[in-house]
Amino acid sequence: MGFDVRAILNYGALGLQKYLALLESSISPHSMKGLLNLLGDTMYLSYYTYFMKARKFMAIFTAPPKYEEDLNAFLNELRSVGIFKYYELKKLKYARILPFKVKYFDFNKGVWRQNWTEDNEYIPEIFEEVNPHPKIDEIDLRILKELQKNAYVKYVDLSRKLGLTRQTIKRHYDHVAKAIQMYAVLWFPPLNPELILTPIAVKFSDVERSRNRVINVAFNYMELRTSDDEYYILMLLPSIEFYRTIKYLTERALIEEIFFLNMEHSMGFAVHFNLFKNKVGWINPFKEGTQKIMEEIGLLFRA
Repeated sequence: MGFDVRAILNYGALGLQKYLALLESSISPHSMKGLLNLLGDTMYLSYYTYFMKARKFMAIFTAPPKYEEDLNAFLNELRSVGIFKYYELKKLKYARILPFKVKYFDFNKGVWRQNWTEDNEYIPEIFEEVNPHPKIDEIDLRILKELQKNAYVKYVDLSRKLGLTRQTIKRHYDHVAKAIQMYAVLWFPPLNPELILTPIAVKFSDVERSRNRVINVAFNYMELRTSDDEYYILMLLPSIEFYRTIKYLTERALIEEIFFLNMEHSMGFAVHFNLFKNKVGWINPFKEGTQKIMEEIGLLFRA
């Protein structure tokens, strides 16, 4: 039915802060996708998606707070060389996957049964606090990356993949398990998803009032709140429920804007274990990043 289980990390426990970037590109979405994939491999980018009507990308960086100025300077440098027309960078109070609403899904028939008249259940906000001195190492992060890819991975598989003994894997797993916020059930139809659902992002004003009224919609996937209290919810709307969901949102909350997401220009990335060095900690790739990016963009255009 399109269900998957993922390990959701508390990045704050790893010493990382989440940032929201809105990027208006000077290059095509296809070329921009190639650039963002590079940032996802080397520059702490953890997620991006494309707003089709607004013609801009939403990106989430998960980086050490001490590199915030360098991240901002890096994005500004890309703007100055013409890759971005405009960008915004804001610290996030949180960006988190929301728990799956089991009671609203009919597993026998494989369909949603959202109750639009039911009183809202209170779901508390969870603010991630950044641990300035996380006690982690490269092995811990590599195990977390594998758990993000496959929540059911076994010690023996980790041992074979990482080239370590099962005893070493168990010791590190027991230590780093506290960084796993939850195991989340995710729903995304595997075959022709564009015929089954419509992915949207909704920006709300009056965050306290709006959140309390929309947080229980079954199709919510992720919620984001910035340091200046901009609030977004990302939804995977079943096509058959599109009208009723939009009607419910407009009647109950204060919508600023609705963005339609391009699934072909969306991507998530696992924890960046390659940017962590034992006895050094999280490294800073931004100061030397612009030159490398420009070289890669040249290769993209030649291709």
